[in-house]
Amino acid sequence: MSTTLGDRFEAQTPPERSSSSVAPARLASLDGLRAVAVLLVIGYHAAPEWVPGGFVGVDVFFVLSGFLITALLLRELHRDGRVRLRAFWIRRLRRLAPALATMVGATAALTLVVGHETAAGLRSQVIGALTWTSNWVQIHEGWSYADEGLPPVLNHLWSLAIEEQFYLAWPLVFVVLMTLGGRRLTRVATVLLVVTSAALLAVWYLTADPTRAYLGLDSHAFGLLLGATLALGGRPHLLRDDVAATAGDTKRMAVGGVCGLIALGGYAAFVPWDSQITYLGGLVAANVAAAAIVPAAANGTVLARVLAAAPLRWLGERSYGLYLWHWPLIVIATRLTPAEHVRLAAWGAVLLAVLAAAASYRFIELPMRRDGIGCTFRRWTESLSTKGYRPRRSRAIATAACVTLVTALFAVWTAPEESRIASTLREGQRAVSASMENLDDARSPEPKDAPTADKATPEPEPPGCEPVPAGEPVSAFGDSVTVAIAPQLMQRRPESAAVATVGWQYQDVARAVRDATAAGQVRRGVLIATGTNGAIDQADLDALVSRDLAGRQVTLVAPYVPGRSWSEQALAAVRAVADAHPHVHLADWNTLASSRQDLTGADRVHPTGAGQGAFLDTVDHAFATC
Repeated sequence: MSTTLGDRFEAQTPPERSSSSVAPARLASLDGLRAVAVLLVIGYHAAPEWVPGGFVGVDVFFVLSGFLITALLLRELHRDGRVRLRAFWIRRLRRLAPALATMVGATAALTLVVGHETAAGLRSQVIGALTWTSNWVQIHEGWSYADEGLPPVLNHLWSLAIEEQFYLAWPLVFVVLMTLGGRRLTRVATVLLVVTSAALLAVWYLTADPTRAYLGLDSHAFGLLLGATLALGGRPHLLRDDVAATAGDTKRMAVGGVCGLIALGGYAAFVPWDSQITYLGGLVAANVAAAAIVPAAANGTVLARVLAAAPLRWLGERSYGLYLWHWPLIVIATRLTPAEHVRLAAWGAVLLAVLAAAASYRFIELPMRRDGIGCTFRRWTESLSTKGYRPRRSRAIATAACVTLVTALFAVWTAPEESRIASTLREGQRAVSASMENLDDARSPEPKDAPTADKATPEPEPPGCEPVPAGEPVSAFGDSVTVAIAPQLMQRRPESAAVATVGWQYQDVARAVRDATAAGQVRRGVLIATGTNGAIDQADLDALVSRDLAGRQVTLVAPYVPGRSWSEQALAAVRAVADAHPHVHLADWNTLASSRQDLTGADRVHPTGAGQGAFLDTVDHAFATC
């Protein structure tokens, strides 16, 4: 997402023109748009329940980045008759790499200091960050973009990787297309690329998984290409000298920009990342909305003047550093904070990120932009050899930088490949897969009191319950918590069957229960553990246990997901359903886990080794209680 962040400097003080020839108010509005974009992303990361679609801020950066890069290439080609590709790539490196390297080094060092498994997978993350391939590393490693448990500390660099890959490839494509057919052919070809990329987003979503669709350059380049299409079009904007905006143009662009902002706000408020809407047209529509805002921000419209407000401009100028720093600081802060205070910790981390971004902008980004990487380092080195207060400060900073670098290298060298929780879930998934062989053994005639599928109303439930003794196999359904306890469940109750997947929400679990019931693959004892990843539909759960599972002994696990917005609702739903039916029992994992921190791992959700045993003790007690 570094986007534009680096391109800002090109747009505001291009070397070909003096800064006096560019209207500062118009350019300030682009910084204001960046501020809006980065605030959406930060809101999504710090409080996803407030802005579930805030991830769309990344796409605002993509559209703006594609627009600015292409506009600058067009200006250079028009002025000089050619594009200096080497100089273009050096500018990109100089704008983006120093701040990135600083953040990566400091974050790696912090993982060693704070512990809590924050260094898990760090080696792959750092390699991806320094080679601009973070998106492909995450796809290869199978990391879920939406993981809230123990997400990688450099998880956010996927967008920066997409932009850098675009920066590498697009100038070459641009030069070839402009050489072959001029501006018109280039614009038509770019539109075709937009359509192809948007189609690939849907194809990968339907045939692979959301993470592959979202993180791939091929399937998420449409925003960058849409911005390029804007620059190649005939609309006036601040980087064009040949077309001036009329009053009618300005009014139409302002209306389009306001409509685009409203559409983006609605998307951010209501459309979550894992929704089908996102992949089957919604995200593309959001990019179109962003494309409507850019011309309004790049011309003298009312919206441009609003976006040029001083606070927004200040934040937008530092948006690259803010994007770089906010995510790792949020991850670290939330892992060091009690579960009930994670949201407060996340916003505290955001404030720290603002300070870090301001320092990065002042001491790293601006000097590197002005003097280049080599000259800046030489000046820093020379300041160490003089006398006075400033050299002492420089030596202190240099010493701290060396210590940080050594610590970071040691952290990367010693980082585990995966966290203990990831290892537990991997072993658990193996146990779940092995237990699927027991599904056929679970076939049994429908209980006498179970209703038939064609009855409009359920039969009365049996008056009471029969205990399910220890050792008797059961059918277990759930999410990653069920995956984690699956190996011990199979040891305690051999021949049990578990149907569970990491990331499943209530509707996935309920569907699995109904499918297994319809196939006659559910035993007398049924364990359901859900609510880890989202709210529970209480009415549907009630229907599930009273209709589909009538006549069986059902144990519902009280979920423990502290600090999540849906925690109280999920817990209340499970308890209410368990209280309403005599054949449904409650395994109160929530009360037990909240009283003993040693029972859950670093994410405060998944049971540790001791926690898995304690979890199953509550399950055994529930099955034995009538």
